[in-house]
Amino acid sequence: MINSDSIKNPRTTAETKTQKQWFFTSDAAIELDLPAEKLRELYRNGMFQMGFHIRDVSAPKSKRPTLQFHVERCSKQLETPPEKRKQY
Repeated sequence: MINSDSIKNPRTTAETKTQKQWFFTSDAAIELDLPAEKLRELYRNGMFQMGFHIRDVSAPKSKRPTLQFHVERCSKQLETPPEKRKQY
């Protein structure tokens, strides 16, 4: 007897992949069509808001952050004309 829980639904798997929004720096840079170092520079210069555009997923007491970027939100921020952008 086949357990229905063990069969993966391809549609569900495909939907899950398209819903991914948080990416590590290198993958986010690819999605945003930017060099990873440029993305880091924008973060350091206050382009993105912590908790909304970016999040730190590093271990507690880590000496350096491990960032993830919300690609859709970052993209909207980058599309906003510079004079209308908020700085964080």
